[in-house]
Amino acid sequence: MKISKYIASAIIALITLNSCSKDDPIPVIDQEEVGSARLVFTEVEVEAHGDHFHYNDFAGQEKDSIIFEGEKFLPPVGAHMHLEVGKTYRFELRVFDFAGRQSQKTFIDRDDQHFAFWIGAPADALKIIYADKKEDKTKVKVGTIGYITVLKASESFNWRYIMRHLNPGVKTSIDVEKDIQNKDFTKFGGANDIDVKFETHLVADDHSGHGH
Repeated sequence: MKISKYIASAIIALITLNSCSKDDPIPVIDQEEVGSARLVFTEVEVEAHGDHFHYNDFAGQEKDSIIFEGEKFLPPVGAHMHLEVGKTYRFELRVFDFAGRQSQKTFIDRDDQHFAFWIGAPADALKIIYADKKEDKTKVKVGTIGYITVLKASESFNWRYIMRHLNPGVKTSIDVEKDIQNKDFTKFGGANDIDVKFETHLVADDHSGHGH
């Protein structure tokens, strides 16, 4: 009888372990193991080419960035980002380990299980598209790099960027064009690899004091 109880307990433990592994994936890059992350914004020129656009850098254009580090991955006190209405910005995610090595490439290499969400901006204030590429130039939609066009002004808001590590097969249920700003992103089962917030202000004209 005792042996039977031990076997039953072992079976239950095994089933529980398998269930947790399937339903609660471990993030590919655990934020607790990341030394720092950075979101870099660069204004670009938009050039129409038939049914698509080219995005060109302005000569000498400065980059603005928000850095996230420390135990809670908070930006520096007072850090914020001003983006202007009518302009387009390239954003780039950079993730560093504690040795200073960049590791965001992992998300692109495993594009079938990763997708980034931008949450918190006013409705219809921004248009966001993704422009990730693998080393062989294959285009994928992940959210480590892309373009943000500001459509209308707004008061300051807390903008949240989440790199989601999705359960197997979930990526196919995401509309990679329309779900980027889907506030109900948790319905896409998985865990968060990166989850950061920063203050943002969409302005109608030029303002000094961009976030750094």
